[in-house]
Amino acid sequence: MSKNPLTAPCIILSAMTVLTLGTTCLFIARASGLSKDNESLRASATVAEAEISRLNAALETAVPETEAILETAAVRDENTVYIYDNGIDVIEYPEIKGAAFNDYDMTLLETDEKKHKTLYDESGNKRSRFGIDVSSYQCDIDWQAVKADGVEFAMLRIGYRGYETGKMTEDKYFRRNLEGARAAGIETGVYFFSQALTPEEALEEAEYVISLISETGAELTFPVVFDWEFPTDEDPARTDGMAGEIQTACCRAFCDRVKEAGYEPMYYSTINTAIFRYDMGELSDIPLWLADYNRTCNFTYDYKMWQYSCSGVVNGIEGLVDMNIWIEE
Repeated sequence: MSKNPLTAPCIILSAMTVLTLGTTCLFIARASGLSKDNESLRASATVAEAEISRLNAALETAVPETEAILETAAVRDENTVYIYDNGIDVIEYPEIKGAAFNDYDMTLLETDEKKHKTLYDESGNKRSRFGIDVSSYQCDIDWQAVKADGVEFAMLRIGYRGYETGKMTEDKYFRRNLEGARAAGIETGVYFFSQALTPEEALEEAEYVISLISETGAELTFPVVFDWEFPTDEDPARTDGMAGEIQTACCRAFCDRVKEAGYEPMYYSTINTAIFRYDMGELSDIPLWLADYNRTCNFTYDYKMWQYSCSGVVNGIEGLVDMNIWIEE
């Protein structure tokens, strides 16, 4: 039996789900055995709906209670680290040699009515800064309105390498976003969407980014980020099947060159990619920008920036936008 303190709540949720589905199927089976008399069928359907509603209400009550247990439970036990995905799926993995742990107390995290998050320390001092990341997908942005809505920093996509072609391209909104953010007094960093196959290609990407920073006169106060992501099933990619060791080497090559050029490097990753593809011990000297779309973050390893939503709402931007917090030491 697992020593994981989160296992029991997950079993509760699973059992409730099975109970609900099982009861639904039971009533359907009973109804199918009745006569074809419409009045009898309607009566049976009414009973079934009432029972399903009762069980759904019980499930809705169980979910918040389970989430509360998950949020307060310990996430480390001897040589095993526990994380959970959306409060249900638990992943257990051994501690990663050389990877540092963070000291963030997520019970001190606050979220306002617009889902803008702030992390505080034990003395009540603000420990985080609120920001967004944008690209051409957001189109035209009213940066003054963004600033007025409390956004303190913005990560701008500077460019990308094509999934299939491998061609490097500047984001068509990068320059106007850079100019708009600067005019509004919003601090900026940049990220490059990588599809490098080798460390040599990653180095080529870094040189491309450095040249664009120089050409545009960007005065960055936030990092230059190596952003490698799994392609979707609909997007065949040149990096399909690439080994995690190569991905780590590509990240290292990109970030070392960025640091050599005088900028702070960073790499972007989901929890699964960080744990099961990157060697976090090898990359322990490079800050992590973690993508984890949850109400709180129980990832125990060190990260500097947390992308907690891909469906944020910020004044000055039409549609949805990614939201982040930068956590101070």
